[in-house]
Amino acid sequence: MSTQRGVYPGLTIIVLLIFFRNHLNQFLISLLLSLIVAITEEYTFRGIIFTTLLSRCLKQFTTIRATIAAMIAAALIFAAMHLTNLLSQPVWSVFCQVLYVIGLGLLLAAIYLITGNLLGTIGVHWLIDFSSFYSQGVNSVPSVINGPVEALLKGLFLDALFIGIATFILISKRWKLLHLLDNENKIGR
Repeated sequence: MSTQRGVYPGLTIIVLLIFFRNHLNQFLISLLLSLIVAITEEYTFRGIIFTTLLSRCLKQFTTIRATIAAMIAAALIFAAMHLTNLLSQPVWSVFCQVLYVIGLGLLLAAIYLITGNLLGTIGVHWLIDFSSFYSQGVNSVPSVINGPVEALLKGLFLDALFIGIATFILISKRWKLLHLLDNENKIGR
């Protein structure tokens, strides 16, 4: 049994090396950079900011209102942080990115809400960033999305998708994070 545990990761690494052999440097840089970004942003924006906002909102509002308010506020803060990209990207591109990140922030908060841990949000965030970083570095041909209108439409489509999934999670009301926060508050009393 223990030999099988080592075989699967080994085979996975071999397949990845074969698949990405022509772009190994870009693959490794994208892998590392996206992992660092996902861990630091999720710890900051979901682990600290969203959790703090949720705890404070729960003292003033009903559970659903507090949850939605905290999700929206954290998503807006997360999106505002991406305004720093104005230093290196066109205004229209950053606008579309900020719009997209609002929906992503809502989705990641909903994932954190339902799982009660950051591993799920880190995984989703990493996957999105990795695919973006890797595809931007590998493509030698200009992207299909090469203008403001196309980028806006892509951002709006992804926002609708992310917000739809987040809404579905909210409707389920299987929120482990609220139970964890409630247990912390009872221990502190």
